[in-house]
Amino acid sequence: MVITWLGLSSLKISSGDLTLVTDPFSKNVGLTPTRGQTDVVVISNIKNEACNNMESFSGELPFVVDGPGEFDVKGLLIHGISAQGDEQAKTNGFDYTTIYSVRMEDIRLGFLGSIKQKELTDEQLEAAGEIDILFVPVGGKTVCSAEEAVTIVNQIEPKIVIPIHYAQKGLRIALDKVDQFLKELGSASSAAQEKLTIKKSGLAEIENEQVVALSPQR
Repeated sequence: MVITWLGLSSLKISSGDLTLVTDPFSKNVGLTPTRGQTDVVVISNIKNEACNNMESFSGELPFVVDGPGEFDVKGLLIHGISAQGDEQAKTNGFDYTTIYSVRMEDIRLGFLGSIKQKELTDEQLEAAGEIDILFVPVGGKTVCSAEEAVTIVNQIEPKIVIPIHYAQKGLRIALDKVDQFLKELGSASSAAQEKLTIKKSGLAEIENEQVVALSPQR
């Protein structure tokens, strides 16, 4: 499995010929949208232009998961779970925020996208199940603050934590830097990686929680 960060809460996760993209963003956020093809797209808020830019993709239309439910797509097991996002981003009083657990290569991924909660509920934790790699927003403002993100990380106890949705060059959305999250988590700041390549066997060798910062590839 190869994981790259495209910016905000958008990730490209590849396994062989299969590619999953999360939260494709509009150019209106100030970043260059991802281009090309993908097999599956997971969207944490279908009404948010920071998450819902399906016009980025060319060729055969990907399978899109944009809400709660259980999906078996091209060998991926995806479970969408209702969550809370930015209170001001509700549409007609309805919150479209969804978090996900995804099983790929027998690795359990947790994608929290655009969530803004102080902690996960017991129901959300039970629905998500055990998570090996957690993608958690940490930039505050419209998503979890550093402190809230750390609380959720401690609830889930993944083997690898990858922070997403925080301040980066060119972004027009006001967000906090990742540094505060790393400080709150007690993790030393280190150089960001271009990508994370991981196998199930590699996860088994991890004894203590690891934090992996990725550099945006857009």
